Amino acid sequence: MSSGQDNQLETGLANQGGRLTGSSKFKQQSAVGDAFSSHRLGGSRFRIFPGFLGGDSSSTVVPVNALDLTVLYAKTDAFGQTITPAEWQTDRDPLFIWAPPIAADNVAGYSYAIDGAPDDIADTVATSFNVATATPNTLADGKHTFSVKAIGTGGIAGTPLSLEVWADTTPPQVVGREPQPGALFNAPPAVTATISDAHSGVSVATVTVLVNGTAGSVTFDAQTGTATAAGGNWHEGSNSIELRASDAVGNLQTPVVWSVVLDLAPPTGTITINGGAVMTTSAFVTLSLTGADDISGLAHLLVSNDELTGYVQEPFVTLRELWKLTPVRGIQSVFVKFVDRAGNASAPVSDAIELALLSPETVITSGPAGFTPDQGATFAVMCPEGGCVFSYAFDAAPWSEWSPAAIATADGLAFGNHYFRVKAAKDVDGTPGIQPDEEDPSPAERTWIVGVEPSVFVIPRGPHIKLWRLE
Repeated sequence: MSSGQDNQLETGLANQGGRLTGSSKFKQQSAVGDAFSSHRLGGSRFRIFPGFLGGDSSSTVVPVNALDLTVLYAKTDAFGQTITPAEWQTDRDPLFIWAPPIAADNVAGYSYAIDGAPDDIADTVATSFNVATATPNTLADGKHTFSVKAIGTGGIAGTPLSLEVWADTTPPQVVGREPQPGALFNAPPAVTATISDAHSGVSVATVTVLVNGTAGSVTFDAQTGTATAAGGNWHEGSNSIELRASDAVGNLQTPVVWSVVLDLAPPTGTITINGGAVMTTSAFVTLSLTGADDISGLAHLLVSNDELTGYVQEPFVTLRELWKLTPVRGIQSVFVKFVDRAGNASAPVSDAIELALLSPETVITSGPAGFTPDQGATFAVMCPEGGCVFSYAFDAAPWSEWSPAAIATADGLAFGNHYFRVKAAKDVDGTPGIQPDEEDPSPAERTWIVGVEPSVFVIPRGPHIKLWRLE
């Protein structure tokens, strides 16, 4: 044994068999039967093969490829399953395991890195790295590359060996859906959803849409991530929709559940004119209305004096005052359709009343008609009932005030078409002023043209025509 100030070296005779001897900083090895010339002394930075009895002493470097790793794999844990490289799976804390290189005796340790290149400083002397015991102790979802290389005792390193591990623990996400929660329909709607998965992708076979617990028929466009469903157990009232999906490695998205309302039946209602009266002397009547819809409620009315045409939309009210009948004496009807908030319209319901007008008739007795060159106009009017007042209007002018004057005039009319309207009224109920039902609901009208009527003859143009008389 030899000792120094810092180190102690211990060995036996060169020919007494191979053994390893060492100090705190050096390692030496002898092979059985070798002469001292084959005795090897090595350190972390050098290796010496000294000669014996004048033998040669030289320095030898281990070949780099002898430090190359050839076996690298990953498992879910020490007793778990082997992870297939470059395939999506759900383990985020894998155990990486590698086999020592050929020159295992010359390895000082191993350097490794995740998603990077390992440096030349040994991180471990073990032949494995467990993410579960590291900091951080999990990999983020996505694709990762683990690389490791052997660091030799002589300061040289082998070529890194790499392994791809793809981790996906996040379920698909529903980023859009139709119909919206609480929406109202009068027919079963199509259900659509946009589903995304950033890693392994949505598993088409797992996309399921249930309507009230019954699966619909689903198609899924993997390019756009759009799922479309039809069918299911739809019914009147509230309907529950449930959307399920998982990705290619089995991460199940939490079911998305919402509801919409389906209103299939139209509302019902009734109409009564003037409280059920059989006759009225006014063209303006009061409509009494009742209506009901059990699911969505009433939205508005469609009202008309004609069963087939002329409906106007009005808000639903129980009393519609001053509805104007067709101002013709005789039986007049009013038709109503009730519309609910889902858009369902009822069949028309109606009521009828006899209209015996008290308002006077209006007659134009004189005034321009057809063509006239006169730019002034005077109209004479009358009512057969007598004692009437009149209101009139030229062209787009507003109606004049009521007046007993039976003459209406206008001056300075422009050349072109003109229009005159006049209506008579008579106070029959003693209420001051003219009431709507006291005026003629169908004013008298007249149109004419200020100008010169064109000639019906056409004078030909061209050379003069010569006439000869034969005698």
